[in-house]
Amino acid sequence: MAVTSLGYQINKQPIAQSFFINAQTGIYCTKVDLFFAKKDTVLPVQIQIRPMVQGFPSASKIIPGTIKMKPAGSVNVDTTGPALTPTTFEFDEPVFLKGQEDYALVVIADSKDYEIYIAEINEFQFGSTERRANKQPDLGSLFYSQNGVTWTPAQNQDLTFVIHQAKFKFKSAEAILHNASVPKKKLLNNPFTVVSGDATVTARHIGHGLQVGNAIEISGATETGGISAANINGRRTITHVDWTGYKFEAGASADSDAIAGGANVLTTKNIPFSLIYPSTQMLAPRNTFVAGAIKATTGKSFAGNETSFQKQDEFQTIKFNENNQALEPYIVAFDSAETAELGAGVKSFDMRIKMNSEDSDISPMIDLQRTSISLVDNIIDRQYDSSTSSPGSFNAPLSFINETSPEGGSSAAKHLTKIVTLEDDAVGLKIMLTANRPNGTDFQLYFRTATADEVITDKNYTLQAAETALPTDESIAVFREYRYLIGGQNGVLPAFTKFQVKIVMRSINSAKIPRIRDLRIIALSV
Repeated sequence: MAVTSLGYQINKQPIAQSFFINAQTGIYCTKVDLFFAKKDTVLPVQIQIRPMVQGFPSASKIIPGTIKMKPAGSVNVDTTGPALTPTTFEFDEPVFLKGQEDYALVVIADSKDYEIYIAEINEFQFGSTERRANKQPDLGSLFYSQNGVTWTPAQNQDLTFVIHQAKFKFKSAEAILHNASVPKKKLLNNPFTVVSGDATVTARHIGHGLQVGNAIEISGATETGGISAANINGRRTITHVDWTGYKFEAGASADSDAIAGGANVLTTKNIPFSLIYPSTQMLAPRNTFVAGAIKATTGKSFAGNETSFQKQDEFQTIKFNENNQALEPYIVAFDSAETAELGAGVKSFDMRIKMNSEDSDISPMIDLQRTSISLVDNIIDRQYDSSTSSPGSFNAPLSFINETSPEGGSSAAKHLTKIVTLEDDAVGLKIMLTANRPNGTDFQLYFRTATADEVITDKNYTLQAAETALPTDESIAVFREYRYLIGGQNGVLPAFTKFQVKIVMRSINSAKIPRIRDLRIIALSV
């Protein structure tokens, strides 16, 4: 880089001009004008804005978004005047510069052929042989460098440049973001089960978010139990759901029992959720604020009585970069379900970002490239034996397996301890835990024991009631202690050397779940 006013040459070396942001709250810089007397015919020129560190341009830090390259063909050259022709470096987006701080505008070119105008105290102004520069126009200095790391100040010189500042017309504005299309889900290999003589197809699909009556779209399925691919693929209506999958009616009946469908089955799905984490990178200078809100669409818990596909009428406030717990289940629906249930052009999830500023120099800024939402769902149900009539607030699974069975209990949410092996015989268990249990939720504790010569995984579980019934709590901060006494001296539990405990959690509302912590188990000896 070369500078001109005196013809002083700096071969391939960067220069920097410090400047001060006088505004208290800061400004948004949109572009920078520089003035060139010569340029290279091929090589580009680059600018950066760096913070000042102890009176010198930073050796390593660059303000994000301020690196701009200008090809040689776009650089304007002016040697005559009377007004110099600027070369404008416009940033991709406005760059926030903090108030009452110093910055450095750095100019770099890998060429000795670029010359840029500067002003020097007591030298003639451009185009004049009478008027001299008798004072510095800005609170700053020019710096030279051989490597862009160490800098030498030139106290009597200043770069000729113009900083453009944004002005904002409105005190408030908002952006409305909508969900993208929900992609189809590729199911596991051979996800379909059929029974000879029946057109019902059972599909394995965990996390499907579907409800009875939803019309789904299937593709990629192969012949299954004599049912042709054409009678499985296409539009099918859900007749039964649980946490493992769903059932639908094929276009024909199977002629044999089969587990099939192939390795390339794709199907539509909803995205269920009850916790929202909106993540965004934002800038909110002093005297500005950003507020978030959503309008969501209701889903349905497996054992719940909610009405699905009801979109909220009003926006509900949420906090950015924090967990936001919902009070009921919601879904982001696939395209055809949105159209069928909500209407043409209506999306199932909207997020509003409202921005406000009291100063025309500044505004909040949201980085949409780094804005996303994480959605979390609780897989939980409250099952009853599908062979009996429903007692209410329960759901019939696709295939019921009692939790007392040695393995494969069909409840969705459970915790199994490791199998514990004791050195000496025990005759009882004392179990303590703390739990938060909102209304509509509960949990059940099961145990099993075995002697040294028994295989504990072949043994049934036994349901154990707590010593005392405890009330529910709507506040998630309230945890109560539950105690269980199994056997012990004078009890009926035979001596054992191995034990295992299982806790099954249940809820009629997937947004409200029991929470368990501090599980302690003491084996009681003879």
